[in-house]
Amino acid sequence: MRPDVDALATFVQVVDSGSVTAAAARLGLAKSVVSKRVTQLEAQLATPLLHRAPRHVSPTEAGALLAERARALLAQLDTVADDVMAQSGALQGLLRLAAPLSFGSRHLGPLVAAFMAEYPRIEVSLDLDDRHVDLLGGGYDLALRIGRLADSALRARRLGLSRRALCCSPDYAARHGLPATLDALPGHSCLGYANTTAGHLWRFAPAGQPEGEPRSLVLRGRLTANSGEALLDAATAGIGLVVLPRFLLCDAVRQGRLLRVEIPGWEPVPDVIQLVYPPTPALPLKTRRLLDYLAARIREPFAWDMPFQPGASAAGCGAG
Repeated sequence: MRPDVDALATFVQVVDSGSVTAAAARLGLAKSVVSKRVTQLEAQLATPLLHRAPRHVSPTEAGALLAERARALLAQLDTVADDVMAQSGALQGLLRLAAPLSFGSRHLGPLVAAFMAEYPRIEVSLDLDDRHVDLLGGGYDLALRIGRLADSALRARRLGLSRRALCCSPDYAARHGLPATLDALPGHSCLGYANTTAGHLWRFAPAGQPEGEPRSLVLRGRLTANSGEALLDAATAGIGLVVLPRFLLCDAVRQGRLLRVEIPGWEPVPDVIQLVYPPTPALPLKTRRLLDYLAARIREPFAWDMPFQPGASAAGCGAG
């Protein structure tokens, strides 16, 4: 007898979630229904598929093989269904998208809204959080990430560099002066971002030398926050120096509320902006459409870099 598609999809979710309880929550099913589907699948295939512990499950060798093959099969089925619906202009379904909070609210939200207007039968669950979510375990279709890709199992499309800048308010500069060298930074109040293990670690690279050896400084200040927006507010209030992405700083610099602090020969190490997605053999069409839509609109040169160019001005700080 051929395995049921719903049972296969449920089993894959159990493996990816690591527990029946988590899988049931993500599928919106009763725990008993999920357990029954897995048990029936084991009976049908006449082999144990899971190692069961009180709070965790892991696949047996046969279960791991089934999960791998089932993922590929389910992705192909999704692609076939999407392609058929697209032929009739009926692209539909739920897309789960994750992104950093500040970038998502400032630049991604308007693009998602425009995408949904173009595809009125598409639903989007947009999860904005500066902490990296578990893309596979969380059931996300796509994520925008700024930084290094730690999970090599994921696939990624590079959108460009998120350049950073060292800034302070005119009031802070008037009261404390500006550092002329990296060695002068420890003498200043330096606002720290708390969402990284590095804490107050600021990294600078030789200006114009991507291959140059970066330099790291451990700094302290009056405020540490897990929100870039909070650090931006503190910097404009004159609390201290801050290193933030230019997409956060551009309006304040353009309006004169913040000054760019340049250290001759050095610049903050940039991050990479990328769209990441699961390593499925074939992405569902709705995911591919959103991926292509965002990649076409979030691309260099970025408008938010304009206020940081010598003598340049910008009317706005959009994605490009």
